[in-house]
Amino acid sequence: MYPRTFALAAFALGIAACATSVDDTDGSDPDSGGVVDTDGSADGGSDATYGGHDSSLADGASNADSANTADGFPPPGDASAHLDSAASPDSASHDASSADTGSTGPCAFTGAIATFTLTSQAGDEASASVSSSATGVTVAPLTRSTGLTPVSGAGSINSSGWPTTTPADPGKYYTFTVTPPTGCTLTLTTLALDVKASGAGPATGDVATSADAFAEHTTSFAGTSTPNVTLSGATGTSPIEIRVYGYGATSAAGTFRILGTLTLSGSTS
Repeated sequence: MYPRTFALAAFALGIAACATSVDDTDGSDPDSGGVVDTDGSADGGSDATYGGHDSSLADGASNADSANTADGFPPPGDASAHLDSAASPDSASHDASSADTGSTGPCAFTGAIATFTLTSQAGDEASASVSSSATGVTVAPLTRSTGLTPVSGAGSINSSGWPTTTPADPGKYYTFTVTPPTGCTLTLTTLALDVKASGAGPATGDVATSADAFAEHTTSFAGTSTPNVTLSGATGTSPIEIRVYGYGATSAAGTFRILGTLTLSGSTS
């Protein structure tokens, strides 16, 4: 009797030992909580039951564990093994070690970089402050060069002393400077103007920037006009100065003003 009892007990222990030492070597069997992976690779399917994930099993970069979403908690081994991909983060939780990307940064902007509204100005003011500007962009006041003489003129910045010759005089212009946010590149594309010359004032105007040390001037426009001037090559990470020139006056007493609204457009990146 005793030998038979001993044999039955040994048989039962053998069954228990098999249940806890079966190798999952084919890479496709779902873990049941008591099976040990020995092949060192991820199961072909998702783990079927919560609590049965092996600590050595690495999740695929784009697959969330079914236990993580269905059972509401991360199974063992997932805390550091499952990294979010930028395009497919986990639906249930994000790993602290892998931040999701895709949001726009502080540099991403396209539109009006700076707008000056001159409707309340007297004309002979020393400068006019910017009315609005793109986030992070610094805009200096609109002023005239020292070679010009302030002249009153409602709703504008106005001056006399413009050259009677052509082309532009490098010392006679209206000017302002824009500075991009730190770490961003500024690109200027257009300058929308409303300009008016007196009868003896400049017949022509144009624009240049410090991006090329004012070497290249834009296509010219009439002294009285509302041009939308295209700016070429005006880009950089440093401040850019914009100058508006008038020339071809019939008398130094003639005036040339910017009135209404001046808008500089472009982008930061």
